[in-house]
Amino acid sequence: MQPDDVILVEDYCLKYNIEHTFVFSLEEYGLIELVLVEERKFIPIHQIPAIEKFSTLHYELNINLDGIDAISHLLQKVEAMQEEIRLLKSRLSVYGVGT
Repeated sequence: MQPDDVILVEDYCLKYNIEHTFVFSLEEYGLIELVLVEERKFIPIHQIPAIEKFSTLHYELNINLDGIDAISHLLQKVEAMQEEIRLLKSRLSVYGVGT
């Protein structure tokens, strides 16, 4: 990974006023992945939207990590079902059925 592809956890937390422990807990729950470089943890840039979503759930809606984990799991299931619906609609359109 290039230095532009990651941000130090401490820098991110300082900038967005969230606790380091919250980010590390997200990693422990398997909700995000952090990168270890020279004994320091970094956030890959592609993980930032997920952290922002989870931060909103936690800090603004007071949802604990177990709740965030459940919500994340349900959202993944919804996205998978939406993809399956899209594929089924695509197959049906071959036969001139559906919208």
